[in-house]
Amino acid sequence: MPGESFPPNDVWLGARERATFTRPAELPGVELLSARFVTHRYLPHTHDALALALIERGVERFWYRGAQVQTHAGEVAAVLPGEVHTGEALTAEGWAYRVLYLRPDWLVSPDGRALRGFRTDVLLDATLTAALRHAHRALLSPHADVLVHETLLRAAIDRLAQHADHGQPAPLRVATDAVRAVRARLDDQPERSVSLSELAASVGLSASHLSRSFTRTVGMAPHTYQMAARVRLARSLLDAGETVAGAADRAGFADQAHLTRVFRRVVGLTPGAYVRSG
Repeated sequence: MPGESFPPNDVWLGARERATFTRPAELPGVELLSARFVTHRYLPHTHDALALALIERGVERFWYRGAQVQTHAGEVAAVLPGEVHTGEALTAEGWAYRVLYLRPDWLVSPDGRALRGFRTDVLLDATLTAALRHAHRALLSPHADVLVHETLLRAAIDRLAQHADHGQPAPLRVATDAVRAVRARLDDQPERSVSLSELAASVGLSASHLSRSFTRTVGMAPHTYQMAARVRLARSLLDAGETVAGAADRAGFADQAHLTRVFRRVVGLTPGAYVRSG
């Protein structure tokens, strides 16, 4: 099913239905649902968090704010905290979707304003759809670490902010000194697992402001830069005689296979081939 993937521990609800609920431990206030429903019908209910439901296939119909709403493949339904809503398939094929549940602490625009509502209940925005899908998939990945997770999630929230019902956001001030400090920290300790929020707090910025400033200044997101720095560290360890497995562990990769995949994309050959070429 294009765009649809489920982790191996999903729960089968029937012959053609399944669902997985996940809470990333490193990102409090974030929850994920991956589901495919056919006959399932939600009773009226509310959430304490904003629910961003990205439809991957089919059509979901739900009652929300006094009206019947339909969300089609590629669209995102934004259900506000505390709002009563339902949910069911519109057609016999059912629907498949990814849902991000975000507590209020996450709902901040790049210029620091709280996201309390949106101009429409269903968002048709290909860039937002791609950003949410990318973040959702990364949060389910066993190999991506917290900096990857939070950077991608913040990018999706930044795009979501463009649909907020307040005015235009203030122009971004590029914080070059803060970027320089964060870049130096990632160069000095690339193997260390660090969140975007922790990096941002260390230089007095919001996570969103740091991510956007870093990307604009350096030309890549913080997590991408960290991964490249880890490859540089692994390469120096290999040059010093470390084993591939040892270099993977000391450079902060999940395992040897993770190092091999990233190393090849950065250097152009696998760590083993790199060692043999020397």
